[in-house]
Amino acid sequence: MKAYAVQYNVHISSRKANLVCDLIRYKKINEALIILDNADKKIAYIIKKLLNSAVANATNNHQMIGEKLYIYAITANQGSTIKRSLPRAKGSANMIRKRHSHLEIVLSDDPKQREHDRLVGNVRKVKAKVDPNIISAKKKPELKSIKTETKVKLHSTKKEEEQK
Repeated sequence: MKAYAVQYNVHISSRKANLVCDLIRYKKINEALIILDNADKKIAYIIKKLLNSAVANATNNHQMIGEKLYIYAITANQGSTIKRSLPRAKGSANMIRKRHSHLEIVLSDDPKQREHDRLVGNVRKVKAKVDPNIISAKKKPELKSIKTETKVKLHSTKKEEEQK
């Protein structure tokens, strides 16, 4: 099972936040908290609060055991950008971009969850590759019969030529 925690519009760029996210990805909760305590970044404190929130969600809402939890996924996506201008020489201006990010943490207690999701994802891709032909034939049955008739005729003409 998975438990989520999301925080929107954190005033730090997603590029800087991903540096800390990469440090704790796929780690157990205890290891991640130690890493975040020792990380010398502004975002480490924010991620630690979000991680504690995700652990609380998992234990209270989903009845997961806190000691078994690990970070299944953590992402820092780009949020809104506030644009400001800075006056420069000769009446020109430079653009200042104040970037924000959206943080999302997913926790899981099953160590085989990632492999299971990967297998399920591959099955869906295989089905998606096969299904469009079936779906198009179901929508237009007259086209399906025309295609099969032409194939039969082609095969029969080839057999007749081989017999001659």
